[in-house]
This record gives sequence, C-alpha cells and structure tokens, in this order.
Amino acid sequence: MNSCTRNMANTQLTLFFALFVKMMEISGQLKTTCFFNQRCRCKTSNKTYVEVDCSQAKLKDIPYLPRNVSSVDLSNNYIHKIPEHHFKDNDILTEINLSHNRLHSLNKEMFYGMKSVLKIKMNNNIISNTTKDVFLYLRSLSYLDVKRNNISWSNHNVTFPLSLLTLKIDYNASHENLPEMPHLETLDVSGSSGQCYIHTVKPDTLRSVPKIHELDISGCKVNYVYNGSFSFMRNLSMLDISFNTCLRFDGLENVTIDLPFTSIKILKFNKIHKTFQTNTKILRQHLSHLRYTKVEEIHGDSNRIQLIESGAVQQLPPSIRRLFVSDNEFSYGQYVSECIFIRIEFINMSFLFSSRSNNEQEEKCKRTDKSCCNRVCEQFQVPDETIYRFNTKWRFLPIPRNLKTALYKNCFLRYEIPQYTVSENIVKYIDLSHNIFYSWIGPLLTFNHLHFLDLSNNICSNVSKVFFKSFPNLTTLLLQNNLLGFVLPDDNEGEIMQHMPALQIVNLSENRIPSLPYTFFKSQANLIDIKLGRNMMDDITFQINHMKKLSHLDISNNRISSLGANARSHLEEVYKVKNNFSIDISGNPLKCSCDTIEFVKWMSMTKIKILNKHETSCLMFNVDRKSLWKSNRVYEELQKTCSSYSSLISGIVASLAVFLFVLIWGIAFRNRWRLRYMYYMVKNKYQVQNKGEPDNDSQYEYDAFVSYDNNDRFFVHDKLLPCLEREAGLKLCIHKRDFLPGNDIAGNITSAIHNSRKVIIVMSQNYLDSYWCMFEYNMAKVESIYSRNKENILFLVFLEQMSPNYLPMMVLELVQSSSYIEYPNDEFGDTVF
Repeated sequence: MNSCTRNMANTQLTLFFALFVKMMEISGQLKTTCFFNQRCRCKTSNKTYVEVDCSQAKLKDIPYLPRNVSSVDLSNNYIHKIPEHHFKDNDILTEINLSHNRLHSLNKEMFYGMKSVLKIKMNNNIISNTTKDVFLYLRSLSYLDVKRNNISWSNHNVTFPLSLLTLKIDYNASHENLPEMPHLETLDVSGSSGQCYIHTVKPDTLRSVPKIHELDISGCKVNYVYNGSFSFMRNLSMLDISFNTCLRFDGLENVTIDLPFTSIKILKFNKIHKTFQTNTKILRQHLSHLRYTKVEEIHGDSNRIQLIESGAVQQLPPSIRRLFVSDNEFSYGQYVSECIFIRIEFINMSFLFSSRSNNEQEEKCKRTDKSCCNRVCEQFQVPDETIYRFNTKWRFLPIPRNLKTALYKNCFLRYEIPQYTVSENIVKYIDLSHNIFYSWIGPLLTFNHLHFLDLSNNICSNVSKVFFKSFPNLTTLLLQNNLLGFVLPDDNEGEIMQHMPALQIVNLSENRIPSLPYTFFKSQANLIDIKLGRNMMDDITFQINHMKKLSHLDISNNRISSLGANARSHLEEVYKVKNNFSIDISGNPLKCSCDTIEFVKWMSMTKIKILNKHETSCLMFNVDRKSLWKSNRVYEELQKTCSSYSSLISGIVASLAVFLFVLIWGIAFRNRWRLRYMYYMVKNKYQVQNKGEPDNDSQYEYDAFVSYDNNDRFFVHDKLLPCLEREAGLKLCIHKRDFLPGNDIAGNITSAIHNSRKVIIVMSQNYLDSYWCMFEYNMAKVESIYSRNKENILFLVFLEQMSPNYLPMMVLELVQSSSYIEYPNDEFGDTVF
C-alpha cells in the first residue's frame, strides 16, 4: 500500500470516528471521563449543560464542579461533609444526589449558591444534627428525600422551603410532630423505605399537610385510625396504608369513612392482615363508604381474602377501573355472580394460595378487641354461604362487562377447563400462565374481543378440537412449556386451530412435539411469528407456504438433522412473498453428509435470513462439528468427499449386503416351522443317545400341570387335552377338573405343581393380566429351583405373538434361557405343533 492510499484510509477512519462522536453527543448517550475528576463520568445533555455521575466512585470529598453542570450523582460514596460555599458557582445546578454516604450534620452555608436546585436526595446517611434555617438558600427546592437518618426534624424546628412539593422523611408520631408544610403535595413516611411509627392515626396527626395529594403511611405499624383523620384532606388523590398488619379490615372501615370528603383516586391497603391469621371475609361495612367516592384504582394484595359478603362488591363506586387482589385465598362464593356489575377494566388475581415462609417476622399488635378506634364494634353475624353447583353440561361464568385485562397467573390451581358460557364481555387480554390447567375441554363462549391469551406453563396434555372455538379475533397465543406433544400430532385435519383465523403470533415451544400434521396451520394465513423451539421435531412437516405474512419461524433446539426438500421449497415460497423472512435452526443435531448435501447446498445459497447462524453447526463424516457460518465452504468440502469412487463402492457393497440379508431372512421366515421341526427331531435323537438312567416317574401323580387363563380355555380343552391325553396317553392336571373342592386356591395350585412332572404355561396377554396365572408361574419357578435341583420344569406355549417389550422381566429371562413354542396360524405349522 503506498503512502497516498494509506493517508486516504486514515482520513476516512478519522472522519468516521468524528461523525460517530458527533452523533452520540447529539443523542445525549456519550459518557466520558470528566476532566475535573477521573473517577466521574460526564454526559453532555445538550450543548450547554453537563450531567455528572460520580456514584460508587469511592469518593471521600465532593469534587469541584464546573459551572455548566446541571445534575450530579454522588451516591454510594464515603462523603462525610459538605464544605461550606462549595456550590457557590453552580447556579444552574438543578439536581444533586448525596444518598448512601456518611453525612452527619447540615447547615445552611453548605447549600449556599444552590438557588436553582429542584431536587435533593440525602437518604441513607447518618445525619443527627442540623440548624433551623438549613434550607434557607434552597428557594426553588421542590423534592427532598431525607429518609433513614438519625434526626428529628421537628425537634430541631427545621423550616422547610415553601416551594417544597414532595417530601420523603422518617416519622415517629410518639416523639415528634410533622413540620408545617402548607403547600406540600406528596408526603412519604413509609416504613418500607425508611423508619416510621404511627401507632394511632388521629385527626391532628397529619394536620400540618392540609393540601396533600399523595400520602404514603405504609409499614408504619398503624394499629388504630380514628374518624376524621383524613376528612380535611380535600385534595387527597392517593392513599397508601399497606403493610400495617395490625390495622385489619375493621380498621380499614374507619379509613374509608373519611374518603368521600377527599378527591381519592387510588387506595392501597396491601397486607393489612397478618400472614398466619385466619382467612379474611370482606363485609359490606368495610367498603360501604367507597360507593360515595370516585376511586379508580384499589390495591388489596396479600390479605388472605377468602370470601366476600353478598352485596359487598356492589359497594364499589362506578368510577372503579383497576383492581389488584393478588396473593389472596379466594374461594368460590355468591359474590362471583355479583362481579358482573362492577365496572373494572383491569384485574390482577395472580399468586393465589401462595406458599408462606415461617421465618417471616410478624408485627406485634397493641390493640384490644373491645374498641374499634372511637366507636363500639358491631358483631356482624353472617350466615354461612351455600353454593349449589348443578351438574349440567354447560356452566355460566360471569365477567365484568367493561373488563379488558385479566391476570390469573401463578396460582397453581389443578383443574381442567370445562365447557363454559361466558357473559357478554370486551376482554382483550387474559393471562392464565403458571397454573395446572391440565386439560382444556371448552369451548368458552364467548370471547369475541380477545386478542391475547397466555396458557403457558400449565402441564396440559389434552386440548379438545372445540376449545378455541370462540376466539375469532385472537392474535397472540402463548402455549409454551406444556405437554401438547401428546395430542397435537393427531390433529390431522387442523381442527384445533381452525377457529382462530386472525392469529399472528403462536408459541408452541417446549411441548415435546415430535411432529405436526401437514394441515395443522391450514386456517392461519395471517401468522407472523411461529415458535416451535425445544421440541422433538425432526423436520418441518406442516404447511407454511400459504402464510403470506410470516416473518419468523423458530425451530431451534429440536432433533432436526436436515430439512427435507418439501420443507425447503415451502420456506423459499414464503421468502418470495416476505423478503424479511427469517428462520432459527440453531441447537439442532444437523448432519453434513452425502445424504444431506442438498440441505447444506441450500444453506449456502438461500437468501432467507438464518438467525444465530454463528451458533449453528453440523456433524461431519469424521465426527467433527463444522460451523455453518461459512456454509458454502462446508458444501464444497462435501462435494469432494461424496464424489469419490470409494464412496460409490461402499454404497454398492452396503446395498448388496442389505439385499442378501433381507432375502435370507425372508426364506427362513417362510419355512420357519419346517426348520423348527428338523431341529427338534435332531435334538431329540441326540438326547435319547446321551440319556442316562430313566427318571423315576412313579413319584409324580401327573405328567404335567397346565397353567392357563380362563379366556384361553377353548384352546386347552378343544386342542391341547385331546392331543396329549387321548393320543399321547399323558395324564394332565387341569384346575377346573382336578383341583380339590374346599381347599384354598393357593393350596390347590402349589399341590398340583408339586405332584406334576412338568408345568405347561399357555402364554397370552390374558395370562399376563391374570393375578392367579402369574401366581402359578412364580410357584412353578420356585418348585424348579428349590425342589428339582434347578431343573427347568416349565414349558412355554405362546398362544399368540407377543413383543418382548410387553413381557415381564421374569418371563423374558425364561424365554431367552429355555425353549418355548408358538402356536402357529397356518396349516403346516399346526401339524408341526
């Protein structure tokens, strides 16, 4: 390369880098080391202001900041002091984060010059001392977080700025009062993120914040709430009293009684009931005051709610739109039928019946049962509810008329989904994942507006052909991690999916599917994304060339060694219509051999986007794995190997060997009974010549005991007995004829075997299914081992052909070690038998 070319390349590289830096600056994403401190990172938000990140930099002192810094994050360091007048030149600084440091004291001079600061975080320090006028210079401050410190702000008579709108502070109502903040809109004294103790909420407890909009007193160990504690808060729109486990639902009633005088929109009372107390029944009185409010969102998670009194659901206001009641213990009750009248659009009932850990530390309550705050408690006598369930073919499921989204996941309920008639609804999104709905029968009528359905992780092995009958507008169907491989391969007409023509996304991964019928997706012409990864498929056997919108097909981590010609043809047809079509075949045991050379050639030539191609490999002749990232090279190597004469000769020899083997096997099978006859004749001659002293047959009463199942009696009585007793002159023991009446069955069997020289087993599937037949078999084996010096006295007659896979191990051992005969089905074989 000459110097001119080299200089040109360097110039292009420099221009490219400069352009990249400029683009990153414009987008505000470029973070570089700050020139004033190597431990900090600077990001230019625009041409003027700089955002500084010095978090987790192990700083002990605050660095001097340039004048154009708009925000600085100094959290998670070892800073113990703010030097006075340190920020005097930072007049455009709007946000500073000093949380998780070691600040121990504050005074007003530390904040000198911070006239533009809007937000300060000083939570999680060790502040124990301050001055009354500490916030004097912070005239624009609107957000302040000073949680988890060791200071009583009211005892130091601290005056908070009038501009303050949001305050997060620790609060102990028994030792201090809240400072006067007439303009404050958001107050967070939650014990979940700080330190809070409010044993009793009284009308004067929160008087210092009359214009509050959002109030969080969750986790404050509240035991009592008096009437009038919130009624003066006309602007209150969000109230969170969660995690006050001693409050319970009778305490909630005294909270709701004040809410009609407020502007409440969101009410949170999660876990106001102890984990290991008896289950909760919500009464009408608990919710009666809410009907006069405009509440839109209610959170009642983790309260062990089991039942709701009849009529209580109707106390919810018409304004209600979102309901969160997960992690409860709901049982079936009359209230279910009343839910159709509430106007919610969203409900979350997930995590029902969740398991509990016994190491959870419960709060100790300091309340008596004689008082309900400032009034006498009434004892509500509610009769037990009796729900009658009629055993009718169709069931009715009431659904709120305005409901659009329903979450019912992670409940681990073990039920089948039977036929249901569903009330008229506009539900669009349903999540029933992570349950144990093991059989989907249906149909569920009617879900005409449903777009999204998640039935994944349900261990389902059965789905009927009408289950999805009422989902005509469904676009997303998630069925991963089930056992649908037991039923889908039998759907040869595509009846299971035929009722969902609008389907766009379907996930059938992790279902142990060995294959799908050709017409399985015959009605899904609008499919965009098909996920079939982590199954047991060895090829694409289903039709896809009619899917004109298909963009992605995932068949990764299956058992595919190569894609067949039909599958490749269908993929190319899809690509002609949809140029951005992609496929993922990674994780499959692909083979690169002469048999699959056409597949490798296709991989090297196709314009279809192969996802994760760098992770896709195949097994070569020499058991090496080759990456298909450069599939054209693999194809060229295969061409050379497969065109050699040695390969051709090996193929011819192998084919000839297979042909001779099949020919010999066919001749032997056709003459099997003649060969057996010749074999036994030669064997008997040899045994006669080498036989020693004759057996002492006089010690046996019978020549043989015949063990057979009653269903095979026609063979024994009509064919076996005439042949052996009349023609051969043998004396046989038959249980129906020779067993002694009055003796128990087991005694008769053991006696007959002991008094017989041989035992004839008439083996059949009926024999294997019979308890007493198998008893006779085992007794005969014991007799041969312990009484006959391991002499084999069992003689097996197979009445029908039986696969070794279905024979018990004890029978299979005898078959493999001893002789047996099969009862034939042809005329010549019958003579030999």
